[in-house]
Amino acid sequence: VHLAKGMGLPKLTAVATAAVRDASDGVEFCDEVLEKTGQKIWIINGLEEARLSAQGVLLGWPGSYGLVCDIGGSSMELAEISGGHVGKRISSDLGPLKLRELTGGKKGRSRHIKETLANMSDALGPQHNRLFLVGGSWRAFARVDMLRCNYPLHVMHEYRMSTADIRETIDYLGKHDHDEIRGHAGISASRMTLLPYAAEVLKRIISIFKPKDIAVSSYGIREGMLYEEMPQ
Repeated sequence: VHLAKGMGLPKLTAVATAAVRDASDGVEFCDEVLEKTGQKIWIINGLEEARLSAQGVLLGWPGSYGLVCDIGGSSMELAEISGGHVGKRISSDLGPLKLRELTGGKKGRSRHIKETLANMSDALGPQHNRLFLVGGSWRAFARVDMLRCNYPLHVMHEYRMSTADIRETIDYLGKHDHDEIRGHAGISASRMTLLPYAAEVLKRIISIFKPKDIAVSSYGIREGMLYEEMPQ
């Protein structure tokens, strides 16, 4: 807040997502921030998070259509986009942090992912167009894919992968030392720890929705909020 004032910014808009909305003291945390800084934090629900992320993709990728998948630490949202508008959207608890806490090991986790995504698929209907990946875990996955392919550039936005690429990179993650991958791909240790959980989700997503191709979007909820503030 002090930095923003120093820069002469007229106002800040702040939202909190799954970590705060799921926390037992989330509201108290936001009240404390307001008391100490004068900054209001809006706690948004999963559907609003999905809408803002999809809106961000539209801002960074005008005319795009398909399914937006935004994964955070504690949640994962899906939203359809077409004709410059956000359509049906749905939120889930398939964030890597939540999956790591599940009991039942890999089998229990796999069962939960399968059931949750089946329900999400039923709610959204067929989604066979492009799959847009938003979020830090997906960007980390793309970095591993770039490493595997010896891709010459390091530009995340609009980086494309096929379903075959996704499966090969998941296999690559399973066969190679993660510390070595992390060093070469420039991924933080905390992000690398969560990446295998996100990869399990992605494998099931492409199995259920069968997208024609997959693209990484660097634009997400932040840009969706910016879009919200822009005049016509």
